[in-house]
This record gives sequence, structure tokens and C-alpha cells, in this order.
Amino acid sequence: MHIFKYRMKCFLGDKVTLFWTMLFPILLSILFLMAFSNLSNVDSFTGARVAVVNNDAYKSDKMFQETLASVTEKHGDDAPLLSMELVSLEEAGTLLEQGKVHGVILLEPDIRLVVNQSGIYQSIIKSFLDQYKQVSASYKSLFQTNPELLTDGDKLVDYSADYSYLTEKGLGKNKTDNTVTYFYALLAMASLYGSFWGVRVVSEVQADQTMRGARINLAPAHKMKMLLAGILAAWIIQFVELSLLILFMSLVLKVSFGNQVGYILLTCLVGALTGVTLGTLVGGLIKKGEGIKIGVLLGISMIMSGLAGLYFASFKYFVTKAIPIIAYVNPANLITDALYALYYYDTYQRFALNIFLLLAFSAVFCMLTYLSVRRDQYASIPSIQEGN
Repeated sequence: MHIFKYRMKCFLGDKVTLFWTMLFPILLSILFLMAFSNLSNVDSFTGARVAVVNNDAYKSDKMFQETLASVTEKHGDDAPLLSMELVSLEEAGTLLEQGKVHGVILLEPDIRLVVNQSGIYQSIIKSFLDQYKQVSASYKSLFQTNPELLTDGDKLVDYSADYSYLTEKGLGKNKTDNTVTYFYALLAMASLYGSFWGVRVVSEVQADQTMRGARINLAPAHKMKMLLAGILAAWIIQFVELSLLILFMSLVLKVSFGNQVGYILLTCLVGALTGVTLGTLVGGLIKKGEGIKIGVLLGISMIMSGLAGLYFASFKYFVTKAIPIIAYVNPANLITDALYALYYYDTYQRFALNIFLLLAFSAVFCMLTYLSVRRDQYASIPSIQEGN
């Protein structure tokens, strides 16, 4: 316990590593919000604005009036297809010139669409009118061949009923939001930044890396106890940092992680362990200075995070489809996918698989770290004399 407290105190005094593992991800999340604030609304539909000329032909066409009323009504959370203004011919022309409407519908008596440019909204209005004309012509033909339908409403309903044999069912429990993948990948990156703590853990038990490591190797305490105490302290610190990052993104930036707080924290806990043990592995394998080790880990973290969708959300799915094995050997992708599964899916199979793989990687990293550190031997430690 004394060793653990000592490790914890030393790590909390490392302001540089605290910045990179906690403050930097928070600052990056703010930049993400600024950059992607409108991304989730890019594909939102607000309805085409249309001016309808209120002339005699329009007033006498009850069927067209009812059809317009149906497509200008809001249904639930969905925006109406059209937003209509009933105006005179002169007012319609003015609205079109000022860009306040996307098109003008004029009955003279045939339906005509007037636009001053082409675009998606103009295409929507045209498609609506084309479909109306087709249905209207079908009704007229139907009435000519079956005049009894004019007086038999029930039979007309049977003819006009639009049957659907498919049941609409969402893929997940939440609406798709293109921005969440970026924030999930950011959290994965922050988890891998826990590797910086892992390097500190190993460096401070290596006699040829730091003065503290030299003293530890001469101390009666077992080096493996020092290593485990350091990993535990780094793991706790990294978990708290990830929890604070999620708290900040949820409460301040309003990023949705779903309502399964326990499983989200479990993802952070396992992700923190994977990050720290990755750092201990690299710290044990590379027999160079701490700066070189940090540089290697920074490169690994950014590559893994990029493959998990940190730079382009679609790149994650492209890589998964093109080279599926990468999705299962990339810890950043496993963390991102675990959060994604919690947010979108009702079952936990996908989430459990990601957590299991992360734990497996952590176990492998720990084992390899133990093997690499255990065989470290030093013929002499001259610097310890200089330090004292």
C-alpha cells in the first residue's frame, strides 16, 4: 500500500502527462464540437417552400386542395414535405424573385410549376406534382370505366388503398448521429494516451532510464511489486481522467453516450487498462530514452485512432469492410465500437465481444511487459553515486 501511495503521488505531480492525458482531449473535444456543430443537421429536411396562386382554377379544384393540405401538415417529428403560402399571382412572382419560395404552383387550369433555378427543393416540388398528376389521371380513368365508384365510397376506398406488407423497424434504439463516432474515437484516443502513464511506470523501475529507477533497483522492495503498484496507480488515474472527459462531453458539450452509465464506465475502465498496459509494453521493449518511447506511442495512438474514425467517420467502416481483421486487433476501434454498440443496439453481444478482446489485449500486454522487464539486468549503476 505504501508503494501504491508513493506511485500515485508521483504521477499526480507530473503536470505534463496530466495535460496530455486529460486536458488535451478536453480541448480537442471542444474543437470537435465547433467543427461538427452543424454536421448532424446537414441531412435534415425542412420542407420545400412553395407559393400557390389562389386563382379560380385552384379554388375549384378541391382534390388538389386536400392533397396540398396533407403534404403541408407535420407528422410527428418529421418536417412536412411542403411549406405552402396561398397568394396572388403578383405576390407569388415577388416571393420567387426574392428567394423566399423555391417554386410557384399555378393552375391555369392545368398544373404548372414556375421556378427560377434548379435544386433539390425544386426537384421535390416537381416530383410531388408529377405524382399528383399521375394519380389524378388514374382516378379520372377509373371513374370513366367504373362510374359507380362516384356513389360507392367503400368500393372507392378499396381501389385507392395503399397497402404495405412491410413493417418499419429501426436498426437501433437511438437515431443515427454522424458526429458521435468522432467523439467515441476521441475517447478511444484518450484511452490510448494512458500509455504515456505506462511508459512512466516502466521507466521508473529501469535503472538505466531514471535516477528513481536506479534507486528502486537497489532497494529491498521487489521490482515486480513496484511495477504492479505503478500500473494500478496509473490505471486509476487514467480511469478518472476518462470519466471526467465523458462527464464534460455529456454535460457541457451535450454529446450523447446513451443512458447505460455502468457499461460506459466499464468501457472506460477496460480502455484505461489497455492504454496503460500498452505503454508498459512499449516501455519494456524499447531500450531507449523515455522521449523516444512517448513518440512511438503517440504515433501508434494516432494511427489506431485514425483507423477508428477520428479523422473521417466513414474511414472506420471502410477499413472494417476492406480488412475486417483490423477491427479486432485495433484497441481504439474496439473502444469506439463498444460505445457505438451501447448507443445503437438493444443487445450486448457486440459490446461484450469488444470488452473481452480489450481485456485479452491487456493481459497479453501485461505478460509481455513482465517478460521484458524481468530479464533486464545491469552490470553497474554508476549514476546512482552521482545522484547522491
